[in-house]
Amino acid sequence: MISRTSLGATALLLTTTLFAQDKPAVLRMSFIPDNKVQALEKVADKISAYLETATGMKVQYQKASDYQACVNGLAANKLDFVWFGGVTYCQAMERTEGKAVIVACRDIDLHFKSYLIANHALVEAGKIKPFTKLEDLKPLLKDYTFTFGAKDSTSGHIMPRHFLVQAGIAPEKDMKGGPQFQLQGGHGATFKAVSSGTTDLGVLNYTVWDSQKPEDQKKAPIVFTTPEYVDYCFAAHERLGKETIDKLRTALLALDAGKPEQKEVLDAWACKKFVEADPKLWDGMKKVLADLPKDFLK
Repeated sequence: MISRTSLGATALLLTTTLFAQDKPAVLRMSFIPDNKVQALEKVADKISAYLETATGMKVQYQKASDYQACVNGLAANKLDFVWFGGVTYCQAMERTEGKAVIVACRDIDLHFKSYLIANHALVEAGKIKPFTKLEDLKPLLKDYTFTFGAKDSTSGHIMPRHFLVQAGIAPEKDMKGGPQFQLQGGHGATFKAVSSGTTDLGVLNYTVWDSQKPEDQKKAPIVFTTPEYVDYCFAAHERLGKETIDKLRTALLALDAGKPEQKEVLDAWACKKFVEADPKLWDGMKKVLADLPKDFLK
């Protein structure tokens, strides 16, 4: 006859075993493949080693083919820890049924912005001038082409589109030939398209423009700066457990620019430090996504 004690021990062992199977032994990490991904990949081994020390878990970097591979990977238990843009974080929250936890973001992500840029020849000829109200762009769009970045890019498309619509501009109706989108190459491709004259106007992540050489910046000058919004963040799936997520957060917040190896990581992320962030700050972006036409991003 099996005793109650034995049954209890067996149940406890089964529960513990099931929990252990659910929690990954390896931390699978990825980054959305935007313009900065090459710089991030160069230090992937360094941040992996740093996080391994902090968490005691083996960290495995997995290259993502596109933005949605990161979103779907977190939801499908193929990824655990991801560097998202604002839009992809909100999508991950939806697809994981609220189980994507913000670990940290950069100091600059709480005050992000986009630049609208124009081809230098048009600016030098006085055909396009810098403007302070986005409404002033509308009459130009019937004559000049405009490109966004990727459709699911926060700073290269979704937030700029939001501000355009608020200003009474309908991209599909008001832009000459309709809006263009950069399918590959991220924000750098937008900069190249405008600076080369392939397209007349475009919008991109402000840090990408700021990182260009001064002589190249002159080829695609800024004509408008959007209002600020929140953007990128590191997020983890809650299946990692609070203890591991807290360790990841502590490690990111502790990155020190005074230490060469850690400064290299911070430089790759183009920031001075990582900070804690209230997930509620992304609620506004969720509303922006909800206001898009149905199936717009599918």
